Amino acid sequence: MKTYNPIQASIAQAHYCASKGYPRFAPAGGSCACGLNIYQEHQWPDGHTSGISVEEAGGTLITGCPHCHRTYCD
Repeated sequence: MKTYNPIQASIAQAHYCASKGYPRFAPAGGSCACGLNIYQEHQWPDGHTSGISVEEAGGTLITGCPHCHRTYCD
């Protein structure tokens, strides 16, 4: 089961980047220019969902928005 919590996910991403020595590309609060929070699950009209869970944020370098696919590392 995935946990969606913007505060916890943002902290998890910060810790992951610090522990690996990676730059932090994801916006600190999780708000993307598309208007959605990358750390919240979004249900689309066609039934699919997007978002970055706490678990994913704690184990993956986030380089873009899961909703609009905007890159944060250009």
